[in-house]
Amino acid sequence: MTQYWFARYRIGTSPSRGLVPLTWQGRAVIAGFAGGMVLGGLLFLLFGLRDQFFPGIVLFVVCAIAGTATFIWAATTKSDPVRTVAEYRAERTK
Repeated sequence: MTQYWFARYRIGTSPSRGLVPLTWQGRAVIAGFAGGMVLGGLLFLLFGLRDQFFPGIVLFVVCAIAGTATFIWAATTKSDPVRTVAEYRAERTK
C-alpha cells in the first residue's frame, strides 16, 4: 500500500490544482523546493557580487532544477488520485 504525501482539494474538472501536504514528507518536499530556490538565488547573488556571473547562474539553475524535479516527482507519484483532502481530514477527526 502506497503512503500518500499529498491530496488534492477537488477531483474533477482540474485535477492538477491544489495539492495539500498530508505528511511531514510532503511538507519537506515543499520546503526543499523553496529552499532550493532561495539557496540558488543567494548563490547567484554572492557570485554576482564578485563579478562571477556564469558560476552563479549555473548554481542557480542546478538548485532550481533539483528543487523543481523533486517537487514534480512527489506531486505525480505520491499524491492520491482518488481521495480529496476533505476525506482525509474527515477520517482524521473520527
